[in-house]
Amino acid sequence: KAGQLDFKLMSSDPAPPGFNNNTWVVQVNAMTSGVVGAPATGATIIVTPFMPDHQHGTQIRAHVDAMPDAGQYKLSPVNLWMPGYWEITIDAQTAAAHDSVVYKFCIQA
Repeated sequence: KAGQLDFKLMSSDPAPPGFNNNTWVVQVNAMTSGVVGAPATGATIIVTPFMPDHQHGTQIRAHVDAMPDAGQYKLSPVNLWMPGYWEITIDAQTAAAHDSVVYKFCIQA
């Protein structure tokens, strides 16, 4: 959103994201003037699944673990417990930047 960090969904289990618990790996990198830079290590990440059509999220909070590859983070469980349209916001903060991204999925039961 702010152009300070670049986010890339590296993997999803299941793929594509599905009903109930999902495990995602995201890559977060610094951004400068629209150019992707170095991996963002040591980031604090918050995952917020939300269903705008129903005005609710989930009570199950995703755990975030740094992966061996620099800038990669495992998010689990990303709980999409109800069929329908979901917006999953990933908010990341490093010592130098604060940014977020919204992934949008329609989940079928």
